[in-house]
Amino acid sequence: MTQRYLGGIITANPTEPSENFSDSAASGMWTMQEALSFSKAGDWPDPTSINPSKFVENIFSTFLYDGNGSTQSINNGIDLSNKGGLVWFKGRTGTLSHRLFDTERGATISLRSNATSASVTEADTLTSFNADGFSLGADSQSMGTNVSGAPTVSWTFRKQPKFFDIASYTGDGSGSDITISHNLGCEIGFALIKRDQAGHNWYVMHRESGSSLDSKYGYLDNGNAFASGSIITASSSSSVTFSSGNGFNTSGKKYVVYLFAHNDGDGGFGSTGDKDIIKCGSYTGNGSTGNNVTLGFEPQWILVKRTDDSEDWTIYDTMRGVGTANKSGVTGVEGYYLEPHTSDAEASHPNRMTITSTGFMLNINDGRTNASNGSYIYVAIRRGLMKAPTASTQVFDVQTYTGNAATNRKFTTGFPIDANIITGHSINYRTCFGARLYDGMHETSVTDVSYRVLPDWIDYDHNDGYDLKDSYTYSNANGQNFSSYSFRRAQGFFDVVAYPGTGSTHNINHNLGVAPELIILKNRDASGGGAGWLVGVASLGSDEGALHNDNGFVAYNLITTYGTTTFTAASGDEQINKSGDTYIAYLFATLAGVSKVGTYSGTGSDVNVDCGFTNNSRFVLVKRTDSTGSWYVWDSGAANGIADSTDPYFLLDSDAARVTNTDYIDPLSSGFTITSNAGSDLNHNGGTYVFLAIA
Repeated sequence: MTQRYLGGIITANPTEPSENFSDSAASGMWTMQEALSFSKAGDWPDPTSINPSKFVENIFSTFLYDGNGSTQSINNGIDLSNKGGLVWFKGRTGTLSHRLFDTERGATISLRSNATSASVTEADTLTSFNADGFSLGADSQSMGTNVSGAPTVSWTFRKQPKFFDIASYTGDGSGSDITISHNLGCEIGFALIKRDQAGHNWYVMHRESGSSLDSKYGYLDNGNAFASGSIITASSSSSVTFSSGNGFNTSGKKYVVYLFAHNDGDGGFGSTGDKDIIKCGSYTGNGSTGNNVTLGFEPQWILVKRTDDSEDWTIYDTMRGVGTANKSGVTGVEGYYLEPHTSDAEASHPNRMTITSTGFMLNINDGRTNASNGSYIYVAIRRGLMKAPTASTQVFDVQTYTGNAATNRKFTTGFPIDANIITGHSINYRTCFGARLYDGMHETSVTDVSYRVLPDWIDYDHNDGYDLKDSYTYSNANGQNFSSYSFRRAQGFFDVVAYPGTGSTHNINHNLGVAPELIILKNRDASGGGAGWLVGVASLGSDEGALHNDNGFVAYNLITTYGTTTFTAASGDEQINKSGDTYIAYLFATLAGVSKVGTYSGTGSDVNVDCGFTNNSRFVLVKRTDSTGSWYVWDSGAANGIADSTDPYFLLDSDAARVTNTDYIDPLSSGFTITSNAGSDLNHNGGTYVFLAIA
């Protein structure tokens, strides 16, 4: 007997898995012990680990780093040496050219998108394509890849069907159109072609720049309007034909072609194989606010160009910063952009573009992105992580430190952070909760907006941590002690959503991938301190609480549904859905071995809370819901941490000093133990408590 399953066919003759299922399957009849053994090694047909190429984080990367003027290797997790691809560099400060290196032409050989020049061999630039990224040389000539002290962005596109491919050819001079093969495996959405010779433009074709791919073309090296003409005369999922005109088939001349896919419900990415990761589309400017472009996913990288008039090309990415859900009067919500046709330094503009859970929105009358009746094309790439994390250290970090009032103080987490909680240990050093996505923070113990602009306080502009910018009181006051909790958005674990209130009941999209079990949200605009922090817990139904006070939960019923792709905000209430106000929501869920959202009942005796962990909890948040009780937080980073004796804690709803002389919690390998010493706030006999724990 045989039986089909995801990843292969079960037979009586087992086949041992290899390479984490990227190229093989473990078919066969297996005992539970054998299956568990391979599963622990990551070699079992788990939908989240069958094929790494199905996840956008394994084929595209925006990686930020500072040049060191020496040598360094950039580990962005992209396999270039075996799979091939393109790395695109730009120094973010100063007038440095864009430099593009690809595996077709080889390391050290660059082209400049802002010039019509031929390729140049530069020994101290990109020196090798690696299985986990690339290596850089000393760049002593300030070529824009590793200039000492220079903030630099790299965009890496790995070859992958239905995402990106590179082709190259040599012209035969026959005077006929020339057809070349490619491995895109689908419709071409966006194409760049460059003849490797000085004076030859970067030709651009886009599937929606006219009625079809071959109807219009533009130039990546300048901002001119697109012109009518047939550059591509035929294309398919495996080949493309270039017109003999415009020098596309000159004898002996070499050409490089970059091809980007367009997914339209057929991408085949993600753990379930039904997700799109790249869209090449168009829109019409409205010269005003609220021009929403729907992609079906939240983007991390966007290239935009007006086609019917001369306007700059612009590239946005969420690592460098694109604000979302505008807050009126706050100029700090910046969109940082670069121009592929110029060597200009990175610039910014408040509120030009914002990111949404399903696409992006244009918000002002601006020629380069949103002129009234202007025609625009874009290329957009989906945000990761698409693969659920398997360890909390991939998505959560806790640190304690003493403030020193220094500028640009670096903290390393090992991953790019999307949200952060910082609390001072002394009285009046308030706890603040904020996110990269909306460029700000709020105090958890108060109801007013208390908006803190992040660039002046915390800089998320890193792939492995963050900077404290200055001596701000609540994060880096000299001599004061602080704790910091960093979170990365990831499938099944944590998400951040910014949205505008409508006044009417409506569904709010999220990208958690599962139904959220805990939602913490804040009105960012409420005047007079009327709207504080709302907290909803799916298992408690209509009962909801507030993060800024110790009140018990009440049947507000403001979050009416918790769905796998949306949650529903009730109509009108200022705390969740007032028309014209903007909101930020933090969504948490239970992910096996990583996080646990749940409830427990107090007994007055020790209560063991099993979270399914194997090595204790590093972070625990607890709140009594059926009566008054503060929001308690413990962590493993403090002195003593979560131990068998003294366990320091602080309260999210208070700016009181950190308490260090209690024993309310004990370690438990599978979660945590609330002790008999805890009192009614944490362990009243018959009391109901909600918790969030992270392994």
